[in-house]
Amino acid sequence: MEVHHHSHKPKKWKEYITEFLMLFLAVSMGFIAENIREKHIENERSEELMHSFVSDIKENQTQLDSLITNNSRIAKYFDSLSFDHGFIKKQIDLKALAETIDLWVYRFINKRTIFEQMKNTGALRYIQDKEILNAVLRYEENASLAETRSLMEVDQYNNEFRPAIANIFPISFSKYISESELKSMTKMDTIVHPGRYENYGNFITQIKNELENTKLTNEEMKTLAKAWHFRQERISVGLRYQIKLKEQGSELLDLIELKYNH
Repeated sequence: MEVHHHSHKPKKWKEYITEFLMLFLAVSMGFIAENIREKHIENERSEELMHSFVSDIKENQTQLDSLITNNSRIAKYFDSLSFDHGFIKKQIDLKALAETIDLWVYRFINKRTIFEQMKNTGALRYIQDKEILNAVLRYEENASLAETRSLMEVDQYNNEFRPAIANIFPISFSKYISESELKSMTKMDTIVHPGRYENYGNFITQIKNELENTKLTNEEMKTLAKAWHFRQERISVGLRYQIKLKEQGSELLDLIELKYNH
């Protein structure tokens, strides 16, 4: 039994080149398609992150609006007190001061949830627009500075300001409750300060008498004037950072809006 071998016609070199080119083109097209797909995914991810980051900036802007309003008011108030008590030799009306003084501290806390997520996961690389990336990094740097300055203000308040006035004012200054505060008292106030309002009713006469009869020395008034001044100074320094950050936040929001919502 004979076995017949089928002969194959050898390919021409042009056919090899054609097959190579077709294979090369297929691989290249696949590579290009994958790059396009990855680029599209990165763009989508970048847009998602920017929309989330915008929410953080807007929360900061709302917080800064309130801070700037309150800190501007308080800085002006304490600046006036520092002049009144530092240069006018008039006895201080402790009762009137107790009714008007604002001892709240308004602190800036940077909302940076999305930025920390982007930084820790390496997602900042998804922001292809260098102008926006640099603007985001500058904003976060300045937001951290504003938060640090705000924390320094709180430290000065707790460690210097409050001890300074506590050493001068009688206990009645802290215990005094104005008529407007009594009228606006809520159930929450009675829970947070159990017994305070009942006790105040029992000692209101003694508290008012002590406030009216306490006379501060010239040295005590000078010490108070310095306390008011340094309180105003620290608030004003923090206020400068807060105003600049709010302006930068507005510019960054406009930049992101132009890029991602056109």
